[in-house]
Amino acid sequence: MFDELALSQKDIASQLSSQIQGRTFTQVNLFGGSRYSLRMTTAIETSRVLSCSEGGQALCRCPSCRKFEALTMQNLVIVSHRDHTSVIETALNSFVRLRNDFSKKFLIRSVRILLLQYHASLLGNTQTAVQSTNYESASGVSDLLMELSQKQELAEKEAKSIVQGLRSALKPLLAASRKNTTISVNQVRSLEEWVNRTSMGEQKTFIILEGLEMAGTSARNSLLKLLEEPPKDVYFFLISEYPNRIMQTILSRVRKYSFPPLKREGVNALLKPFFLGQESFESLESFFLQGGGLDLGRHAEVVATLLASLSNRTYLTEEQFNELLAFVDEQGSYEYVLKAVLSALGGQLATGQITWQRASALSALISESYSTATLYNQNKRLMFEALYLKLMEVA
Repeated sequence: MFDELALSQKDIASQLSSQIQGRTFTQVNLFGGSRYSLRMTTAIETSRVLSCSEGGQALCRCPSCRKFEALTMQNLVIVSHRDHTSVIETALNSFVRLRNDFSKKFLIRSVRILLLQYHASLLGNTQTAVQSTNYESASGVSDLLMELSQKQELAEKEAKSIVQGLRSALKPLLAASRKNTTISVNQVRSLEEWVNRTSMGEQKTFIILEGLEMAGTSARNSLLKLLEEPPKDVYFFLISEYPNRIMQTILSRVRKYSFPPLKREGVNALLKPFFLGQESFESLESFFLQGGGLDLGRHAEVVATLLASLSNRTYLTEEQFNELLAFVDEQGSYEYVLKAVLSALGGQLATGQITWQRASALSALISESYSTATLYNQNKRLMFEALYLKLMEVA
């Protein structure tokens, strides 16, 4: 039970195993921690273990575990706010390069996590034309994955053809995922109706919600009612990078798990099947971002340029800033750049290069600006331009 998780998140694996075996595992759980610390992977694996008819052992082939392997079960819903593009693009490229069972399963699961946002339970009665079209697109992608799962010993040419078809079919869904922030009140109401209907059977039901801290007030209040008294055999996993931003009334109803960042040895153990141990990465994030097409070297230069401007309190020229902005906009990497700046400010504070007051003011501005832009689906380019000017005004 949780054997693979124990290789990189030993304490979390031990806690979950003990609670499930001791029948003390709760129905509402919060997995907090930085991105790429295996929170989603753990939520899915915990759901598999709880559904398993053979005690949740690794490599189990019971009917439920076989469905979880390809994420084709109907009792799991995922609403996530994450970088699906980088993970899926990495999976597509890895599949073309390796063309083995591991890369095929990884690709299928990576795409299925996105598709589970189009679970029938989330349809509701107020779907827009765009949403209906996305549900149809998701169905088409699901059919392509089913065909892929039946393929054996693919040649490179056929693998490239499959990947090209998936990229085309996934395009509208990935575009939609970048616009969505988190769960809506209509989705919460649809889920409530669904769990109350399905909880009458013997099958356990699992709902994974990521980015709840960005949800609107109506959605959070509706969800609170559902979490206060969850129906029997319905399990909730809340995944958050910023648990302290979740409303206190919800936090009081969850069991919290804190996921520490993965150590380098744990990262490379997870990535070994991708490179047969021939390459190493400092983090899963750098692996997926690079695999998704992000130019990490150029981004390091962008962050250094912004830090130098802030440190010297010297404005970039219009030409310099427009060039920088065009690159970040093309890469769609506003969040990555701002997080890197925040991390660098923390490093400067630790070495005495910046005062606590200024570091705190700059960090608060960055966090507030990006959170507001994401919550209200504002134009990220305009947000970045305004933020830079505000940062330069901080004394």
